Amino acid sequence: MAALQEVELADTILLSSFSFELINNRLRIFPVPTDADTGVNFWFQYLLKDERLSDSITQSPRLVSNVSNANYNNPVYSQINSIGRSWIFEYTLALCKEMLGYVRGKYSTIPIPGDNVTLNQADLLASATTDKAALIEKLRGYFDETSREALLERRKNESDYAQSELNKTPMTIFIG
Repeated sequence: MAALQEVELADTILLSSFSFELINNRLRIFPVPTDADTGVNFWFQYLLKDERLSDSITQSPRLVSNVSNANYNNPVYSQINSIGRSWIFEYTLALCKEMLGYVRGKYSTIPIPGDNVTLNQADLLASATTDKAALIEKLRGYFDETSREALLERRKNESDYAQSELNKTPMTIFIG
């Protein structure tokens, strides 16, 4: 009995008992709200047809969550997800290593009192080159994993595995 009362109370509190009907630009609300229902004001949200159409044509800026909903124009950094930002950060670090290597190559040795210091241009350039190649390969692998063909293949494999599991379960026999 308590569970039934709890469900009824939840329905009363959480679910709205109002419905509406829109005919020839006239809004009818069932039941007619009273001041006890809504207080002094009655609020509703609406969208005009031309606004709806313009919003779908001029897509508002949105976050890029994966490769499938990325735009083809230059992306805004604040609209890139955390995975993309970390890739950009790592690639920028590799480019900075490469530039520092080129700068250190101009001055291979620096005289200091009593000796010369040799700079590590070759090490920086080698590290930057391998980092950039690994990051580009990682990006290509990610694009291959999230391609439409790979996603469909993964879904097909899941379906095949589910079907094989169903074939292994015994079927009940109903005798009536």
